Amino acid sequence: MQKIIFYFFVTFLLTVSCELSAQPGVAVYNPAKGEKEKLLRSLKAMPVDSTMIYPLSWYVETEVNSIYSFLKAKRKLSSLDKEKAERSLEYFIKELAHLLEQGKMDLYEIPAAMNSYKTILTAILSHQPLTPLLVPMGPQRSQLMAVAFSQYKEYSLLDDVAVYKRVASSPEYILQFLEKKPGFRYADSLLWESAADDPLRLVAYLKRQGPGLQNNIRNSNNIYVRQIATLSNDKQVSELLPFTARIAESRITTEEILSKRLEAPKYFQLLVNTLQESITPYDPGSIFLKPLRRGVRQKALSFYVNEINELHNSGEATRFASVKGMRPQDIYYIITSCGDELYTSSYLGLYKRLMENFREQQADSLFEMIQYDNFHLFIRLAANYNVLVDFMQHLSPEKKIEVLHRFISGIEKDESTALERAMDIADSFAALGSASEISELIRAELQSNLRRCTTDQDFLGIRLYSILSTIFNLTKQENGVDKLWSTLGDYEILKHTALENNKGQIVELVLFYGDEDGIISFNNFLKRYTDNSKWEITKNANWVSIRSRGEQSLVIYANRPLEIKQELDLKAQDSLMAFLKEQSLEPVILVHRGHSYHLDKTMKRLTGSVKLAILGSCGGYNKSISIAAINPDVQVIGSKKTGSGSINDPILEIINETLADKKDLNWPEIWNNLSKRFMKDEQALALFNEYFPPSHNLGLFVLKLFKYYNRFV
Repeated sequence: MQKIIFYFFVTFLLTVSCELSAQPGVAVYNPAKGEKEKLLRSLKAMPVDSTMIYPLSWYVETEVNSIYSFLKAKRKLSSLDKEKAERSLEYFIKELAHLLEQGKMDLYEIPAAMNSYKTILTAILSHQPLTPLLVPMGPQRSQLMAVAFSQYKEYSLLDDVAVYKRVASSPEYILQFLEKKPGFRYADSLLWESAADDPLRLVAYLKRQGPGLQNNIRNSNNIYVRQIATLSNDKQVSELLPFTARIAESRITTEEILSKRLEAPKYFQLLVNTLQESITPYDPGSIFLKPLRRGVRQKALSFYVNEINELHNSGEATRFASVKGMRPQDIYYIITSCGDELYTSSYLGLYKRLMENFREQQADSLFEMIQYDNFHLFIRLAANYNVLVDFMQHLSPEKKIEVLHRFISGIEKDESTALERAMDIADSFAALGSASEISELIRAELQSNLRRCTTDQDFLGIRLYSILSTIFNLTKQENGVDKLWSTLGDYEILKHTALENNKGQIVELVLFYGDEDGIISFNNFLKRYTDNSKWEITKNANWVSIRSRGEQSLVIYANRPLEIKQELDLKAQDSLMAFLKEQSLEPVILVHRGHSYHLDKTMKRLTGSVKLAILGSCGGYNKSISIAAINPDVQVIGSKKTGSGSINDPILEIINETLADKKDLNWPEIWNNLSKRFMKDEQALALFNEYFPPSHNLGLFVLKLFKYYNRFV
């Protein structure tokens, strides 16, 4: 890793250039010097790896000086124009520093922002059109350009573009904005942005009473907006809106759509086919992708997923009857459109049926069939549910390379998803790393991307691929991952004192749900605390408390699994949460006891005080990233596949017994003892091996290294 960092630093110094440069790197006095020095001080104070900050600071220094030198050397510019241009540089640096300080811009965006400034400055000085240059910029950078060039006559355009980008980024407020400013320069474009985001919102607006934009909508120059206005009077408007583009272009009629709607499979296939046609960039319908994807998701849920989930206690033939005989692309879109709503067993059943299409052939054709749409989501789900190795085994050697390249390469290109993509890649290491052939492909792909980002001077890419390479290499070393955690903070041990409140107590919250399995689970749970010499149990109508005997006690609070249909179980939880708040008791351990479809309800009870989350449901691993977003230092236990009471009860028992004895939670020791316990039962051991201890969540490594740790060499 040190060699990689050194290579990056040397390469960076040798390759930095400036399009406007006259004398790169020459220190000259300029009016922006004060703002530049403030920005450099701010950069150096940031809690980021110094191997990134130093070259980035050097880059800023060089770029600012070279821009100023260029302006001084430009003889065709009058003194007044030079002064104005130099002032724009000062404004740019000052606003850039402000945005960084406010957390509204990431430091990795500095080079792109600098390039945007230079591009706009060049265009203004040479009297070239600005609009094409502004199209790829996001709201924040557009606003930065408007501030920088506020002295110029082009400011009005720059400011309107910035406003347009900002309003368009929150399409739910577009109509409200246009009511106040109907004469806005880009009103028609904003109207289309609103329609493309959610045409049903436009329909609701057209039907409301009172003054507004109804006439503007009905008389719009945009054929798609006018088509929505026409469809708004149809009783089946919600079924027709996903196809607005096709109807407006006379490629399908409303009668044809409603005829297909009489049979759920035919209508769903029509949605999938239309989506497949629309994801081609040159297809006019691609502008209407968002409502089309929403339509696919809604129908996948209502036609298939809800029923499959509800039939979780039925036999497979009955449970998956609705998808029998479906095309592989249809099952693919059910999986990728409803990944968060699928029970673990539902996902695994659908995956099994998807792969049945490739029994006699390799699955190479799958991604060509769906044009790699939702590709990263499919790979992430396969990794999380531990079927990624199985899927890769269905691919040819050439396709394996291509799939890994597409999954790993180019994560830095979209700054809004880059970190999440990197976490997904890290999570796949455990799923794919066991095969040496695939391991070498992953290593080569990571190094290739790191070299590319170094050459391109892409700081975000360098940071992420350096982290991923570090983590991947550590997974190949004996105890390498444990060494990393010991550097970041001891995730092998959760100390007893770290869990205590100011009274010396440890508060644990266990949540149950009122279905049949929840009632059984609750009764089995209580049986483990019947030893009166160790535990004291107090009960009321809504919840129970279990207190360990002794001074520094462990106190466990658990709601009763009351009747679920009337949501009495949730009301019992509300009662318990109100009591805890009244007593100023903050749970530091949160335990979910219930099926995966109850997990989102448990997640709503999560607070920043929780330091250990035990997710006893199927697929609990998938929620660990969401938990980390609330508390990045949280430790998580869960299963990648099937959660089972036969595993959850012993895990919770050994944790609570350890804490009651006032001992620290030593995860390697606890996991070793549990492995020995389950060794006698092959089925139980297989289930237990799908559980992960706090020290083996690679996605959290990426988050921790990226946001909260300065050095990772």
